[in-house]
Amino acid sequence: MVNKNQLLRRLAALACLLLLCAGLAGGQLVQLQLVNGEDYVRQSAYWLTTTSTVSAARGEILDRYGRPMVTNKTEFSLVLVYSAWEQEGQAARLLDLAARVKADAAAAAANTAQNGDGDDTDTENGAAAAAESTAELNDILPISDTAPYAYTTDAATSDGARLSKYIKDSADTLSLTAVQQAIADAKARQEQNPRTDEETGEVIDEVNALDATTLVSAADFLSAMRDYLDRNWGLPETMTDADTRTLVGLYYTMRQNGFDNRTNFTFATGISIDLIAYIKEHHQDYAGVEVESQAVRQYDTEYAAHLLGRAATMWAEEWSGDAYGGPYQGKAGYKMNDITGKTGLELALEPYLHGTAGSSTVQTDLGGQAVNEQASSYAAPQPGDNVVTTIDLDLQAAAEESLAENLAQYGRGGAAVAIDPNSGEVLAMASYPTYSLENYVEEAEARNEDARSPEFNRATLGVYEPGSTFKVLSAIAALEEGIIDANTTITCTGEFEYGGQTFHCNNHSQPMTLDVTQAIKYSCNTFFYTVGRELTGKRLERWDAKFGLGMLTGIEVDEAAGRAAGPTYREQMVAADPTLQDWLGGDDVQAAIGQSDNGFTPLQLANYIAAVVNGGTLYRPTLVKSVKSYDYSEVVKSETAEVKNTIEMSDTTVDLVMTGMSEVTDEGGTAGSVFADYPIKVGGKTGTAEAIENGIKFDNGLFIAFAPFDDPEIVICVVGEGAEHGSSVTPIVRDMLDTYFQTGDVDTVKSVQQENVIVP
Repeated sequence: MVNKNQLLRRLAALACLLLLCAGLAGGQLVQLQLVNGEDYVRQSAYWLTTTSTVSAARGEILDRYGRPMVTNKTEFSLVLVYSAWEQEGQAARLLDLAARVKADAAAAAANTAQNGDGDDTDTENGAAAAAESTAELNDILPISDTAPYAYTTDAATSDGARLSKYIKDSADTLSLTAVQQAIADAKARQEQNPRTDEETGEVIDEVNALDATTLVSAADFLSAMRDYLDRNWGLPETMTDADTRTLVGLYYTMRQNGFDNRTNFTFATGISIDLIAYIKEHHQDYAGVEVESQAVRQYDTEYAAHLLGRAATMWAEEWSGDAYGGPYQGKAGYKMNDITGKTGLELALEPYLHGTAGSSTVQTDLGGQAVNEQASSYAAPQPGDNVVTTIDLDLQAAAEESLAENLAQYGRGGAAVAIDPNSGEVLAMASYPTYSLENYVEEAEARNEDARSPEFNRATLGVYEPGSTFKVLSAIAALEEGIIDANTTITCTGEFEYGGQTFHCNNHSQPMTLDVTQAIKYSCNTFFYTVGRELTGKRLERWDAKFGLGMLTGIEVDEAAGRAAGPTYREQMVAADPTLQDWLGGDDVQAAIGQSDNGFTPLQLANYIAAVVNGGTLYRPTLVKSVKSYDYSEVVKSETAEVKNTIEMSDTTVDLVMTGMSEVTDEGGTAGSVFADYPIKVGGKTGTAEAIENGIKFDNGLFIAFAPFDDPEIVICVVGEGAEHGSSVTPIVRDMLDTYFQTGDVDTVKSVQQENVIVP
């Protein structure tokens, strides 16, 4: 048993130990608080520990043979860091930075002009200057850069809708009385007499439907913004109208990008080494301004803009809303101001292309110098996956160039789609007019003023009456339903009487008695009027569905469903507009020749004929061949042919319609003048369809072709708006076939593949 003396000694020892620990701790506190306190206070004031996300380079996009379409290049940017950005005097500082960026771009452009003319014989200095002449302010305000100030878009576009919403949200703050009154009227109107959307049946938000850019001029908006910024920031007395436009554009972009403690703001991209050096040398004057290097999109082709699509800085409505694939807030690997896909494959394949961001932690003084290497860390980002498309870049180029050459005279637009009938792979998909991804910002004003809507992808979103290209389906339906057979003949006199109406046929110069193959060759309306009368729209719409007409194809990019004529669709139309007529017998005969309510996309038309020529297999069209890891070492995703439907057709039916399409391209056929002597046998069907736009009537020309006839490898559909006849667009198909069978040669394809061994 421990005696009392031993216990007391142990307690005394313990007490001494505790006193010693307390003394050491107290001494350390004295050292921290009293002896070195001021030093640590100064260090805490002047040292910053910053952890930032390092964005990953987006994956590359290649054509089917591995030829680059979109890659990346390294570019330097000026970035504003909110935590270090000085609020006081920021208007003058922003204008100073903006002026230096603009001068940087101008100097680089002048240097390029002095040292090289932009041709292949440029000097090294000229080429270097050209590489640097990309300095650009991050300004997304859709108002012209110079007076007289005007909006460069409207609420029908995403940029215009964003500005319209901003103006409406800021109407009270900016004292925009006309906008305030319009909002009040819209709310009252919605309460008293709410309207519903014809397609969705949902109540229309009247305030959201307002286009505020029609209520306040661009100049008045800039003036109101200037007053607001002056009240909140205090503007320099020397502010000019040009300065106001610059400052408002930057402020608007900052707001849209969400510049705050969590999100930096990319002030300018593409800055030169000279400007970088200046900012570094004068860092004390530019607190919160940093230089960052980042991978930006480089367009290795001028073609396929609608397919490739755009990638740009994320907007607030994407971060917290569902616009363009959002919300991205909370998604792993994303931060505000990331580059994300906006349209085309850039948007459709965003999860693959985006990559995995890294991180960088650095402890610095206020001058930006690292002060503690142990506190710094770096996790490298992993670039996004690379996408190998199904597109043949040479064929794509041929399609776009031929569309421009042959359709420019009609002053409208058009589209061309080429598809592999044995897999659904899209070999080319062109829309005319097109636009430049490389110069997207610079050409914004001209593009928005073009009434032909260059950004509209007519190949997947354009809905056209198919005209006589639809007669192939009517023939198949009539044959399979037992309404006609190989021996059925119908005499055409040029007129067809039905239900008190007279329908006309002007597709052959004299009365004829035709069977189904001849009816396809000469595109006889009377033959198919007769067929339609017996077939009826009710049965015809079932055959539309079999071939995927009037419904989404499932392709990766945005598309329209179109509309298949028949009692079902007409019933929907009448429900939305009771003034319309119910489905009548006259519609039966009109629908059979591709008119009435029929409206399909060029992609749907190409895919339907592909299903005919391959014997009845309807594939889901695709633009993606495979997705490979960032270093091309692994296949992340491999596309396989996806069958949407198998259409049962007798061999006799297929033979009859194939024979008819063969004769279309023979001497005397509607496309014979172009293809009768073509070295490869081509089959096809022309079409002419009436259209009306803004009260103006015109005829569209269509042609769907396939080759080689005995073993089809390619199906092409071309639509020319206002081209008047299907025969008018046949030269476009010929140009595409010329290119396909030249580049499709086995030896040529092998040589292309060998140039890019990364794609097996």
